[in-house]
Amino acid sequence: MAGPGELDSARLRRDLSLALRRRLTWYAAVGAAGLTVVFSIIAAASPPGKTGPIAAPAATPATQPDPFFGQDTQQPGDNQPGIALPAQLPQGSSGGSPVAISGGS
Repeated sequence: MAGPGELDSARLRRDLSLALRRRLTWYAAVGAAGLTVVFSIIAAASPPGKTGPIAAPAATPATQPDPFFGQDTQQPGDNQPGIALPAQLPQGSSGGSPVAISGGS
């Protein structure tokens, strides 16, 4: 069994280690807060927006063929046609009302 001197030494090492970790945690927190302040100041002082030249948009035709219906549709922003409902609603393979099945493997 350990004597009283060895227990005091272990407690002292533990206390010193905890104090060191507490200081390191404190320094890391202060450093992170300081970097946050520095980066915030840099972001606030920098001009907003893009710094490069702005390219002109490519010319596009006024209408484009619709791949689903084969007819011309208008560009976004113009008046869009409404959603077309199907001629007949889909039915299940049994022909009756739909049934929800869960689970199983």
